Formats: sequence, structure tokens, C-alpha cells
Amino acid sequence: MDGHPLAPIPPLTLQDGVNRDDINAGDIVADWLAALEKRPKNGRSTDLSDLFIDDSWWRDFTGLSWDIVTKHGLEDVAEYLTTSTTGFGQLTAIKAGGLQASFVDMNGFIWIHGGFTFQTADGSGTGLVRLINVGTSRWKAWIVFTQLERLNSQDELDKQRLRQSYTQTRVANGVNGEKDDLQVLVIGAGQSGLMLGAHLKNMGVKALLVDKLPRLGDFWHSRYETVRTHTPIYTDHYPFLKFPTNWPRWLEQDKIAGWMEHYGQVMELDYMLSTTVNKIDYDEQNRRYTVEVENEGGKHVFHPRHLVLATGVFSGHPTAPEIPGKDSFKGETYHSMYHKAARLTPDLANKRVAIIGSGTSAHDIAQDFVNSGAKEVSIVQRHGIFSVSAKAIEDAYFSLWRTPGISTEEADVIANSFPTAVARTFNIGQTHMMEQHDKELIEGMERAGMKLKRAKEVGYGFIDHLLVKTGHFYIDQGASQMIVDGRIKIHSCEEGVKEFVPEGFVLGDGKKVQADVVVLATGYQRNVVTVEELMGKKVAEKVGDLGYLDDEQERIGWWRPTGFPGFWYMTGSFVWARQFSPVLALQISAIEQGLNPGYWELRERNNKGLGTIARRG
Repeated sequence: MDGHPLAPIPPLTLQDGVNRDDINAGDIVADWLAALEKRPKNGRSTDLSDLFIDDSWWRDFTGLSWDIVTKHGLEDVAEYLTTSTTGFGQLTAIKAGGLQASFVDMNGFIWIHGGFTFQTADGSGTGLVRLINVGTSRWKAWIVFTQLERLNSQDELDKQRLRQSYTQTRVANGVNGEKDDLQVLVIGAGQSGLMLGAHLKNMGVKALLVDKLPRLGDFWHSRYETVRTHTPIYTDHYPFLKFPTNWPRWLEQDKIAGWMEHYGQVMELDYMLSTTVNKIDYDEQNRRYTVEVENEGGKHVFHPRHLVLATGVFSGHPTAPEIPGKDSFKGETYHSMYHKAARLTPDLANKRVAIIGSGTSAHDIAQDFVNSGAKEVSIVQRHGIFSVSAKAIEDAYFSLWRTPGISTEEADVIANSFPTAVARTFNIGQTHMMEQHDKELIEGMERAGMKLKRAKEVGYGFIDHLLVKTGHFYIDQGASQMIVDGRIKIHSCEEGVKEFVPEGFVLGDGKKVQADVVVLATGYQRNVVTVEELMGKKVAEKVGDLGYLDDEQERIGWWRPTGFPGFWYMTGSFVWARQFSPVLALQISAIEQGLNPGYWELRERNNKGLGTIARRG
């Protein structure tokens, strides 16, 4: 999809003569780790063909370099490992919990996986290896994952917390003057900013969050009131503090917003609310930013060494197509970002509502209008989407996070250990399983006119839309059955809307649709628009294709160096924010401690992606 190749899968079977009952996964993993430990590193190349298959992978989150990296192929893996200068070693197999060595049979695909801990000169981390059978008693690595999780300095910080009562002084809206001791300024206090702030505080880094809204969590209150998470609660826990066990599986607006406010207070984060950013300048010589913000208390100037934008996967600017004849339309039209509640529409029982777009927001808003009693509700769809039921995706994709004996943190390691290209390949089968589970529902939606993608027909799976396009999918929260029942009508036309007319609009195929209310669920502009707004065109051009996938299929500039000194981008769903906030916080902390002196000389990197993030619609 969009130029991002899927990974080939090697033979994942047991060789002739190998009896699974005779396999001791723990011994096999321990022996492999011991053999790897003995190999030369720190600049000395060596032959690793006896330990890795030719088509091997190594995915690394700042373990062997201060970056997020995926290496593919024996030669590249060997070079990455043997030329690392971090002091990677002291590999110890994990013998308990969800990462202990196990024999895995995933629908006929067989391997052994096992977690391990490792040390570097600067800290410690967790890894996971997947070994496949290549002979009677021979096992080689197919995939290795490493993630640095803790700097050595954390030990002393933890001791200090035990020795003394630590009281944080919150920066309030009335603060005046300059704050030269600030290390990190985070713009945006949504889930990404909050989780990053919690990790930075835990690492002893002085950080301040600023947000234009008056309360933490208000972004969720600014959306339509029927919004809810489309991922189950057990996948969405925050770092250091998990959701209550008696909360609903799918969280609604008030609970999400309330939880975020609670989290910021309980974690004692420093934040300034109702605060706008006026100006940002960077002093290259002194390696500091000058940031002017303003609120009811006046103007404040900060000089952080690091600036983090945590302002969303997309910008806050809607993408609204220019449709001819709009002025002739007698009804009401607005973008989905302005939708609050269908019940607020006057005389709704006598109004026909059309939503242009077929992504998550379009389904949610259509469902809202049906439940609120609109005379007629329809969706205009241009291209096919993936649509899966909540039950199907829980069983096929999210089941890892609710597996007994596997903690949230362990599930994150297992999930992230799959390189993106490999995960995408496997997801074709997972998506097909979901389609089989939802067969009756899918066929009913297609009879109603909805265009749905099938994994084996298009050659990729649901997570390509989740990970690559970040849109054009729907996890059912009730709208699918409404489509089957005809309560939500579907108008499918690849040419989209041709023009407005007084009574509605005309599709590209000539079909006329009557409407009194038209909602444009057509997505948002890219997040680089926000970068240019706040930091200028020069910085926006420097950081390039933020969020696109690079040639290793890792995100450009998200959670890792952007190519502009001291500037970082933190974003993502609850899951991504939890998984990548410690990775980014650790990079910043390491720089502040002088552990990555080469960072400040970083100027150029490949910031051009292979494809595009599709507009949400």
C-alpha cells in the first residue's frame, strides 16, 4: 500500500523429525542469548549467519542507538549489532511472567519467543527474540526487538524519592517573568502531552505543559458529545496509573475528559491552561528556545532546551472540499469538527441529513442523527473502507492485551516487537478472520450499498489503514446495523459530490440527493501545518514528512529526532501515547545528561516518506 512493501514470511514450521513435545523453549532461548553475548561488538564485524536467518529483522527503540530503527536482512542486522557503541550486553533470559520463553503456534505458524533483559553503558532495557526451527536441533533468530527502558541515573532518583517527601510546585496561570531552568516545554496537554509529562517527571526532567483550553481533557469535550473510544479500555491504560477495573469497556466523552484531568492532578504535572503560544524562536548558539505564551496572567517567556508539539496526529484545520453551488443550497452545511449533538438541530424530525465521508466520524455522526430522530440519514462514500465489529477486532487483534498472565507492559513489548512490515503481512490473515466472523454483517452492509474492502482482494489488512493511512476504517459502535437496516442509507460514488443544488446536491454519477443538513466528515490537514503555524516555514520544511513512514517503515519525526535540534513531536492514540511516551522521554533525558552528545550535531536525516497519511474521512 502506498509504496510500503509487505514483509515476506519465512517457513514457520517444525523440520522433519522434530517433536514439539521434546522442545524446551527456555533452554533454546537461553542458549541463543549466550551465543549472541559472546560475539564481538563495538565496531568489530562478525559472521552471525549461525544465529540469524538471512531474512532476519532487528527492531530497536533506543537500545543500540538513540533512535527508533528497524533493520532487515542478515547483513544489515549484523552491521547494526556489531557496530553499536552503546555497550549492549549482559543478556539475561526472562524466566517468569508473560515474556518467559514459550512455544508459539499461531494458526499453524510456529516459533519460539522469549524475553530478555540487557544492559548498556547508560541503562537497561527489555528485548524479545523469535527463533524459528531450521534443523533437527537448530534454531535461528527471525526477529529481535530491543527497547531501552531505564537510564542508570534513575536508580539515584528513586532513592531520593524514598529518602524525602517530594513536593512539586505547580506552575499556575499567575506565573510571571522568565523561567530559564525549564528543560522541556510541551505544547498540548492531551493524552500525548500528559503521558510524556508523567515520564519526564519520573526521569527528573523539568517540563511544563501548556494548552489553549481551560481544563485538562477539554479537547474531548470540544468534540461531538456521542464520541467514544474505538479501542477497548484494557488496551488504553495510562502509564503509572490504570483505569478502574469496573469502568465500561468503551469509554465515553465525560469519562475520558474526567480521567485526563484526574491524571494530570494525581501525577502532579506542571501545566498552564487557557494559554496560547504567541512566538517561538530558536537560538542555535545557546541551544535554547525562546517561547512567549499568554494567558489571563499576562505574557510569559520560557527558554527550554527542548520543545515538544503534542498537538495531535493531524492539525486542527479541517479539510473541506470546495463544492460548486454551495451558496445555492437552502439547507445547513458544516464540517464534522463543528458537530456537537444531533439533538441540537431544530425541527430534526422533518430534516434529511447527509454526511459526506465514510470514516469513523461519519459513522458516529450518522448514528447520532438516527438516534435523535432525523427524518432521513445518509452517508456519501467515495472509496471502500475496512469495517469490523467490536467483537471481531477484540478477538483477532486486541486479544493480546487481555490474555491472562500477560501484563499491559508485556503486551506492549510483544506487539512492538513485530516490525511494521511483518505485522502488516500477518494482519492480512487476521483481517480475513475478522471478515469471516462478521460475514453476515458485512454482506448486509454491502447489500445496502456500502463499499467494503476485503483483505485477500486488496492484498493488505485492516492495520494498513490504522498504521499507514490512519483513517478510512470503522470499528463498529452501532452504525453498521443501522446501515443494514436502511436507517442509514448509503450513496456510493467514486467521483463524490459534483455540486450543490437548492434542495441538496448532485453526485458525480448524476444522482441527486435531497438534504436539509450536510455534514462534511472529510478529515483534517496534516500536522506539519501546525508546525509551520507555530514555528515557521523553515522548520516545517526541515522536519519534512512528519508521521509518514520512512524506508524502514518507522514514523518520520514522531517520538524520535525530527532533524531540527531540540524539537520533538509527540502524538498518537492512547495505545501509541503509552508505548512511545517513555521512548521519547528517555531520549530527552539522555540528552540532558550528556549521554548523547552527537545529538546536537544532527542536522540532516531522511525526512521524506514513501507515501502519505490519508485524510481522515
